[in-house]
Amino acid sequence: MDTAIINLPDAVNGYVNLVQHVLKYGKEAAPRGMKTREIEDAIIRINDVRHTLPLGVGRGTVPGIGAVEACQLLAGAATPKLVMAVGPMFKNYAEDNGMFHGAYGARTQDQYGPVIERLKKDPDSRQAVVTIWDPVLDLLPDKRDYPCTVLHQFRIRDNKLNMSVYMRSNDVWLGAAYDFFQFTRVQIAMASVLGVAPGSYAHHVGSLHIYEQHYDAAENLKYTTEPYEDIPAITGFNWRQVQDRALSSLTAAMHIDEPMLLNSLHPFEGWYARAMITAIKKNEAKNV
Repeated sequence: MDTAIINLPDAVNGYVNLVQHVLKYGKEAAPRGMKTREIEDAIIRINDVRHTLPLGVGRGTVPGIGAVEACQLLAGAATPKLVMAVGPMFKNYAEDNGMFHGAYGARTQDQYGPVIERLKKDPDSRQAVVTIWDPVLDLLPDKRDYPCTVLHQFRIRDNKLNMSVYMRSNDVWLGAAYDFFQFTRVQIAMASVLGVAPGSYAHHVGSLHIYEQHYDAAENLKYTTEPYEDIPAITGFNWRQVQDRALSSLTAAMHIDEPMLLNSLHPFEGWYARAMITAIKKNEAKNV
């Protein structure tokens, strides 16, 4: 059995399968002295890219985190204050200037549009690549937030848009639950612009791992018996429209005290803004 190839029908109950797989087959490694179980050179294939946020499985997944990460990628934006309001734990990764060195949206903002044009000109192209890791920036020492994701590749096959992602490192507990969601949201949005259906998703990881402090919680995951939530996708006729819609969601969440902004959103934009606002209000309530 090749434990490094993991096929999942989706990333909801499929996420439970994935975590249990890493717990069972991962080998011990302790980078920086912290004990993990790790699978090297893992390939995770997800068939249903519309259900990739593991809600209802005991993970404690926060929809607002998935929403803010997806919207930043789609908008080509970096909103660190909003990210930290939605997920206060992200403060640990901010630089002294309050920015995230490895923020994805700021790095991809000028890449998705040209990649779409390349695929329009040559639907069979193998050159539709978006690069996140930047050696000029990421070989600098002592940053708190180096990007885990190296690149995205898109291919149109059988009139469907397939997506491959390569990550140098992926924490199956802290990261993968949201990475699958934010990346497949880009896949769905790009497919809408290209006028094709979203296809399969392949997640290639150099080090797929889980830290020791999460073993017990991971072992207690359970399959949901409820129907999966159909989270609306942000789509558009062109990439600028996708960017604008994602930015509108971020703006509404940043202006939490201006309900008119929220009420003006299309329903699929509104889901993302409401998810972020709900997370912010829960965090504020904890601090009262």
